[in-house]
Amino acid sequence: MKKAILMDLDNTLVDFMKYKIESCKSAVDSMIKHGLKINKKEAIKKLFNMYGQHGIEEGRILQKFLMEVNGKIDYKILS
Repeated sequence: MKKAILMDLDNTLVDFMKYKIESCKSAVDSMIKHGLKINKKEAIKKLFNMYGQHGIEEGRILQKFLMEVNGKIDYKILS
């Protein structure tokens, strides 16, 4: 009798990068809507360059992104 089945979701059953790109686009759209002064295409490029530097699963990437773009973390924009 089988008691468990283990599966790896990231890039096995789910296209991780597709969802990562879409979630980043949504985050950038929202930040721009709430006052971030940057072109969307430039923001996406900068964000993924930062992922390249800090790792694709960096948990505080948006805070680092705001520091680089804005010089501070504006929590209205971050939220």
